[in-house]
Amino acid sequence: MNGLRFGQLLLAAPALGRPIDARLRAAGIAMLGTLQRDGAPRVSPVEVMLIEGGLFIGMMAGSRKQADVLRDPRVSLLTAVADRNDLDGEGKLSGSLVSLDRHTAQAVLEAAGLDADAFADSPVFELRIDRAAWQQLDQATETWVSLVWDPTHGQRSFRRAGLGGERVPV
Repeated sequence: MNGLRFGQLLLAAPALGRPIDARLRAAGIAMLGTLQRDGAPRVSPVEVMLIEGGLFIGMMAGSRKQADVLRDPRVSLLTAVADRNDLDGEGKLSGSLVSLDRHTAQAVLEAAGLDADAFADSPVFELRIDRAAWQQLDQATETWVSLVWDPTHGQRSFRRAGLGGERVPV
């Protein structure tokens, strides 16, 4: 199976993974980008569950979001931000969703403190990560700091001065 589990990303790139983990746990939701049948993007809010090294996403059975994922499992996940003044950082994860079998899905739902019977028809997926990024404003220097990770290059850091500044490796 391709892609890293979320726990593996935390080990491979902790400076990037830890703040994403904190954002996801604090909000409990994220924005999921999928591809529609015609190739157009769709963005939907989803609840996320971080359990035993996995990042799991549940959705309503029969939803268009589910149809998108079953047709093309490639997705992007963006951590929630409060508003345009929320400069505490944002995380971005890209990869593929892998459908869980019913037994595993029930175990994940129960571990998340949810009534597995009430969500028995709802699909649960695990995100397998191919790329990740964390960006936030360093208020002391007024520069944007980006940490990016991919399996080929590992973790890299970049800075950008101001909104229109050039992206420079650190």
